[in-house]
Amino acid sequence: MDRIGKKLVWDDWNKNHIKKHDVTISEVEEVFKTYTLQKQSYAKRLELYGETKSGRKLTIIVASTRFNKPYVVSARDMSSKERVYYELQTKAN
Repeated sequence: MDRIGKKLVWDDWNKNHIKKHDVTISEVEEVFKTYTLQKQSYAKRLELYGETKSGRKLTIIVASTRFNKPYVVSARDMSSKERVYYELQTKAN
């Protein structure tokens, strides 16, 4: 799996957006550094799946900026469907 970028791009919009999902910047940064699964999404976005050290399973949606840096579009708890997909994929590897 090719890793994308090393540093996430943050601005007021995405900081406020993830806050609405009760996700912190530090949780997103933690999962981004260690995510175990990625999937292509719509509009050339990537869905990244991983979990925090405390066990919280998150889905992070990123888009690529014009400088090819990962911009956080959203971050939230995995849905039940995503959780099943994540569990199946990570156990298979």
